[in-house]
Amino acid sequence: MKRIQTIFFPVILLLISMASPGQNLSTTIKVQAMDMASALMKNDFATFSKYMHPNIVAFAGGKEKMKTKMDSAAIAMKEFGVSFKKYWIGSPGEIAHFKNQLQAVLPISTTMKTPLGELIAETSMIVISLDQGKNWYFIDTNVYRVNKLKTILPDLSPNLVIPPPKQPQFVPEKTQ
Repeated sequence: MKRIQTIFFPVILLLISMASPGQNLSTTIKVQAMDMASALMKNDFATFSKYMHPNIVAFAGGKEKMKTKMDSAAIAMKEFGVSFKKYWIGSPGEIAHFKNQLQAVLPISTTMKTPLGELIAETSMIVISLDQGKNWYFIDTNVYRVNKLKTILPDLSPNLVIPPPKQPQFVPEKTQ
């Protein structure tokens, strides 16, 4: 019996340690996604931009152009009475190891309040880590379509399953 315990206990520890990295990566992705979403909702470009893949920044014309676009969008939202209400972050799909990168697809849902009701957009983000999961970049597939992404990010894993875009849902304001 003692011999079985001696073998069984290390095997259990080994299995637990093997399961932990994937869970830790998923947790890190979600924590960083929440930080990125919070920065977006606050129009905090300094924080938001650290989650932008360098190729996406270059494609957009650099950080200054991205900041200008983000500021313009925030002003337009305010002028039209639009605000972020909720930002839901799902669990990342299977994490692919491809060309020294970690990559996955992360489902998200954004609810925006408008004067006429709520607009709900469900989309997916491609998440990429270049440093074995310490830091993650987030690329919205509603902003950058899959065919364009393959040009901007040539090292995307062919194993990533990116769902097709969904039409946003509008929920009219209830009148009392």
